[in-house]
Amino acid sequence: MELRGWSLALASVENFILINTALSVVAFVAASIFRAGSRPPLSQARFYAAALIAPPVVSAWLVCASLLPALLMGANRWEQEHERSHTVHLLNALTSPVDPALGYAAAGFALFTTLIAIYLAWSARFRLCQIINRLDIGAEPTPIDRVKQVEAVCRERGLAVGLVVSSYPFSFVWGYLRSKLVVSTGLLNTLSSEELAAVLEHEAAHHARRDNLMKWTLTICRYLSPAFPLTGLLYRRWTEQIEMVCDEIAARRIAAPVELAGALVRIKRLTLAAPRIAGSGFFSNDGQNFEQRVARVLALSNESEIGAADYMSRSCTRMAMVAGAIFALSLAAMLVVSPLAVHRAIEAALSLI
Repeated sequence: MELRGWSLALASVENFILINTALSVVAFVAASIFRAGSRPPLSQARFYAAALIAPPVVSAWLVCASLLPALLMGANRWEQEHERSHTVHLLNALTSPVDPALGYAAAGFALFTTLIAIYLAWSARFRLCQIINRLDIGAEPTPIDRVKQVEAVCRERGLAVGLVVSSYPFSFVWGYLRSKLVVSTGLLNTLSSEELAAVLEHEAAHHARRDNLMKWTLTICRYLSPAFPLTGLLYRRWTEQIEMVCDEIAARRIAAPVELAGALVRIKRLTLAAPRIAGSGFFSNDGQNFEQRVARVLALSNESEIGAADYMSRSCTRMAMVAGAIFALSLAAMLVVSPLAVHRAIEAALSLI
């Protein structure tokens, strides 16, 4: 079969969706087994992130390595070097009775999930606007020393800051690459100086780790296969662990876990009294996760461990760049050295089914 143009696109999308779905199910099972063990939040967060990212990345590499030769080779060379004569390729050999309908369905699903990912990425901005519109301005004046405390921490962490005048206590980091801390006067007036320091370090940890950018990436990955109910559960588990990671970073920097736990309880109590407004970015709405966070924070020692906090605050940007380089270079090397190696290996494996 000569794969060219639209037929190549349909085959690529269909194989990507099918392979990604299978790998996503395997990753979910592996993550569930991993979850059964008692491991620190950082290890769990990394494993869940890998379980979300690896399936689509591996699927994309396999599809590119298998089907790009059909585009790069001439039609004659493709037929000459392809050992077996057949009319379908890769997983299409198993789905041929329902093709090309399945290919069109896969393309429609890919388009739909792309639109969903874009919508979710931008809907956060609209939700923020709705929250701000509901905030009141009848807040008490904020002591100047609290404002200076916020400015000092943000200056040290390289984080821009914006102050919202409202009695409702909230704080969150906004943005992907150039993040900005948004904090309310209600939060500054509610917390003690020590509790405020803990909250600021927690939010600064999100900024240093580029967690918002990671959330956007994982949001896209979770909707790239029909197994999105499973990947959605992995995403929720990742967000739970990330909050505990940032709690630990804050506790290690300020050496005051009790104050951090106090801030958690105080903000939770006040936000429950105002259910019309979305909760602070300081914690999720999961009550069980909240209790786990408080218990874990209280279990931490009162000793400052800056080295451990710096290690936990590392972002995945460099790792992502290295992974991207490996993806591109390995694919290029495969296509140059042995362009049909992956294609033949996959079809040989499928022939055993």
